[in-house]
Amino acid sequence: MKEQLGMDHIIASLKKNNMSDSSIEELLLYAVPRRYAKREILTSTAAKDPYFYLIEQGITRSYSIIDGHEVTSWFSMEGDITFSSPSFYGVLEGYETETVQVLEPSLIYALPIAWLEELYTRNLEVANWSRCLHQDAHIGSVHRLISLLYHSAEERYVELLKKNPQLFQRVNLGYIASYLGISQVTLSQLRRRVLI
Repeated sequence: MKEQLGMDHIIASLKKNNMSDSSIEELLLYAVPRRYAKREILTSTAAKDPYFYLIEQGITRSYSIIDGHEVTSWFSMEGDITFSSPSFYGVLEGYETETVQVLEPSLIYALPIAWLEELYTRNLEVANWSRCLHQDAHIGSVHRLISLLYHSAEERYVELLKKNPQLFQRVNLGYIASYLGISQVTLSQLRRRVLI
């Protein structure tokens, strides 16, 4: 196994999804470690990105530019994946400006999308792992949409704080406010008023 190369979080995440050691070894065969600095752009719309990323250490955010404003859509951290939606799925309306930015010094493994797609055709565990990741992301997106439509700013804040408290210690509050669909002023007021 590649645990000695600093892949503990990635391997633990894969094992949590019931992937066997042999499938993990095969999946990670072409994974290349890369170090990124805080605020570095991992992927952007400037060029098609041929990689899918596994985060060993650090945190990223996915965002799009909408009416001149950065709108955060997702955070990924240790054991998670991240990628450019247009590069992975093809150009999708609404994702033309999606960017993935590193938010703290990070160790991230780049895995060729072509290799992942090849594995889908012959390794059921890898295909199921990917299916489950995308299924969970879809459910998370639907949950977030419902929350944005029907829950108050305070309810959204409390839910994120309970579900992901470390985010508030590691991420710029402006990005969290954007993710919650509120202003940074509203987030500051909620942080002072709501104690959990």
